[in-house]
Amino acid sequence: MGASAGALKRDVSSTNSRRIDAALARQHSDSQKKFKILLLGGSECGKTTIFKQMRILHLNGFSEEMLCMYRTTIHSNAIEAMNQLIKACAEFDFRHEISTKEDIQRFYAYHRTVIPEEENVMIPLGIARCMERIWNSNQIQATYVRRFQFPLLDCAKYVLDDISRIGETNYVPTTQDVLNCRFRTVGITELEFEHKRLFFQMVDVGGQRNERRKWIHVFDNVDMLMYVCALSDFDMQDPEDPSMNRMMQNFEIFKTLVVSEIFKKASIVLFLNKHDIFVEKLKSVPLMRCFHNYNGDNTEDDACKFVQKTFAHYVHRKHRFYSFTTRATDTDLMDQVFSSAVSHIVNHNLRATGIN
Repeated sequence: MGASAGALKRDVSSTNSRRIDAALARQHSDSQKKFKILLLGGSECGKTTIFKQMRILHLNGFSEEMLCMYRTTIHSNAIEAMNQLIKACAEFDFRHEISTKEDIQRFYAYHRTVIPEEENVMIPLGIARCMERIWNSNQIQATYVRRFQFPLLDCAKYVLDDISRIGETNYVPTTQDVLNCRFRTVGITELEFEHKRLFFQMVDVGGQRNERRKWIHVFDNVDMLMYVCALSDFDMQDPEDPSMNRMMQNFEIFKTLVVSEIFKKASIVLFLNKHDIFVEKLKSVPLMRCFHNYNGDNTEDDACKFVQKTFAHYVHRKHRFYSFTTRATDTDLMDQVFSSAVSHIVNHNLRATGIN
């Protein structure tokens, strides 16, 4: 079942929600059970952004020291995005002005001295201003318009629009900077927090292929399997297996998880993420180009329903399955979505503890 932000507001504020709050109060006094949420999904789906949102919503966010730890990641994102755009611009055979060519040469002279993945990457202010001029050039802006025709970080516009601020010597990332940056999860990360008088343990595991073998180590005693899929992946190849469509791979991974006996008592929550990018992409890339069995209109609603129904087809226990369209970078929306998901946990999982 899908849900919009407006519907979620009504759901959370309903009479049923008040009954759930009462059940939560009883649970708080009777038990300190910790509900385990397993956060899974493929690479670059946005699940780690959701993990960050839980810290913001339930653990007072990020300290200045924690924010500064993301500075190198944000600088690396800016370097990677700039490189992707310049390469695509050349492939489209767009001709730069002489001044832009000089800036590109200066950028690559710097680029050759750094490895974006290194921990000490810092963009000098002069290079940041150079990157700003390249970004604002007509040719690079024309390339960005065609962004769905080549690989480009989702945060490219965000970091390059603000590259002069990001390149300042005393730059301290904002919470929004941290939410928008692309950060690769390696290994297993856990977060414990309280929400509506209930205690949660959320576990985030890397989504890259070589990280998935670690998933089995966190499968025990899961109350909610939260699977994140980027809707905007529907026309993309898996970077680790170019022969595989990313969305098709998500279907396969999801199917394997939900039919497993390990999760037979768990609620299954599907987050169809990057909805905003999906809507933009549909304007230039029809869904039927990638899904030949799709015969609906190329509209946001029809396309979303098709993807949601395809995922739902693999779930046998439909009463335990809930799906939402999301934008992981939107804190207010994620608050609504998570509250609704918690309501479903209470309706089903607390019954097993004897609370009705």
